[in-house]
Amino acid sequence: MTATTRTEINRQNATHSTGPRTETGKQVSSMNAFRHGLSGNHLLLQPHEHEAHTRLTSALKREYAPATESESQFVQKIIDCHTRLNRIAAIENNILNIGVTRHTNPEFGNDDMTEALIAQAAAWTAEANTFDKLSRYESRISRQLIQYTKELDRIQTARKQARTERENQRHPVEIKTDTTKSASFRQTPLIHHVADRAIRNVTPIRTPQPASQPTPAAPLRGIA
Repeated sequence: MTATTRTEINRQNATHSTGPRTETGKQVSSMNAFRHGLSGNHLLLQPHEHEAHTRLTSALKREYAPATESESQFVQKIIDCHTRLNRIAAIENNILNIGVTRHTNPEFGNDDMTEALIAQAAAWTAEANTFDKLSRYESRISRQLIQYTKELDRIQTARKQARTERENQRHPVEIKTDTTKSASFRQTPLIHHVADRAIRNVTPIRTPQPASQPTPAAPLRGIA
């Protein structure tokens, strides 16, 4: 059979199968490859998960208060990461407890504590591969959560700094001159008076001198 013939047969067969037509069928078909929702972009919530997811969404949006579309996207990614981490913890816990119930055998005659430990060890051993896979998913999602949180903090810090700079440009900070008056009762500061005294012409006070007395004449000497 040639390639051209095979292509024509496939084209004719395709006309007989158009895929799902109803909305329900399309939704089911779109999730054919969906397995657990721990690593993909689709996040399916069970009825019992809706309340916890709604509460988590409201709390984180209040905490981060996104102001732009980019910030909202990162907040949503953070919410999804927390939801997946919580789901992994629940799945791991349920697998362990179901395994413990399955491996419990009271016919051995052990006490309750010993029987519980034996069943727990058997459950861990039987589901070792599953627990290892869950641990890898948890590590990967935790790293994503840290990266998303750091990036959100970075863009929010940059936005707030840019807003502060714009406000400072519109309303520059005014440097006010200190107009506080001196504590002296005088109207002018003391330093001005000091300066005045430094440049004032000072006239010394002269002490009055007593009137001068006439010098007595020398006695006349006799002629020898």
